[in-house]
Amino acid sequence: MKTKILRNTFLNLGIIFGLAIAARAQNLYVSLQGPLTNSGGSISEYTPTGVQKTFATAPFPRGVAFDNSGNFFVASTDLNNRNEHAKVLKFPPNGHQSVLGNAELSFIEGIATDTAGNVYAVALEENSPALAGIIYKFAPDGTRTVFGTTPGQTFGLAFDGAGNLYAADAFDVTIYKFAPDGTRTVFAGPSDFTSTQAPAGLAFDASGNLFVSTLGNRPNDAILVFTPTGMESTFATGLNNPHGLAFDAAGNLFVAETLLGTGGEILEFPTGGGEIVFASGLNRPEYLTFGPPR
Repeated sequence: MKTKILRNTFLNLGIIFGLAIAARAQNLYVSLQGPLTNSGGSISEYTPTGVQKTFATAPFPRGVAFDNSGNFFVASTDLNNRNEHAKVLKFPPNGHQSVLGNAELSFIEGIATDTAGNVYAVALEENSPALAGIIYKFAPDGTRTVFGTTPGQTFGLAFDGAGNLYAADAFDVTIYKFAPDGTRTVFAGPSDFTSTQAPAGLAFDASGNLFVSTLGNRPNDAILVFTPTGMESTFATGLNNPHGLAFDAAGNLFVAETLLGTGGEILEFPTGGGEIVFASGLNRPEYLTFGPPR
C-alpha cells in the first residue's frame, strides 16, 4: 500500500454516504448519514480548498448522483417510519426539494444517472434472505418502472460510456452488466474475486476501465481494476472497508473508507501516483460524488 499523506481533515458528526462527479465539477458533496438509531442526516458541500457548508438535510442519506442538467438526487430512508421506507429526493439547480415520482421504496443503496436524464436506484427486498435488489428506473417526468433485478444485496451502480449499467452484487460476489434494454449478463463472477472479496463500489475512468472496491478482508481490502474486455488487476490494497468510488474531472480517484468503530476517511489516489488522505475524522463514509457548486 502506498504511503498516506494528510492533506485536509474534515471533522463531521454524521455518517457520509456519497460523492458525485459532473462535467466541470469542482465541489465535493457528502451525504452524512447520522446515527443509525434515528432519522437524522445531511448533505455537506466542500469547495476544493475544503470550505464546508450544509447543503441539505435528509433522513439516512446513502447514494447520491447528479444528472447532466445539474439536478442532484439523494437516496434517503426514514428508519423511524418504515411505512414510508426510502425515497429518491430531487434537488434542482434552482427550486425546492421534491420526491422523484412515486418513489416510496424499500431500503435504497446506490444511484446512477444516464445521459438521457433517467435516474436508476437499487432498492433491497427486505423479505428476501439475500436482500435481492430491484433496480428502478425513473424517467425525467418521474415515471417509475422496473429496469432489472439482482439476486443478492447490491451496493454500487455505474454506467459505462456505451450506456450499459453495472451493479455490484456483494452477496453473490458478482458484477452484473445490464444492456440499455435491461438484458442482464455477468461481467465478473465469483472466480474473479478471492474468498474475502465482495464487490461494493463501482466507478469508470475516462478510458473505460471499471474500478471496484471490495469488502471482507479489512485492513487488507482492495480496489480492483477491470479493463473493458474483463482483464483484471489490483490497483490498491491495505484498505479498511472501502465503499464508494468517484473520479474527479482531472482523473483522480476518491475512495470512501470506513475504519474500525465509527472512524472513516476519504482517500485520494492522484493520477501521478501515491495516496492522500483527503479527509479524516469522518463517521463511516460509504458512497461518493462531485458536482457543480450550489
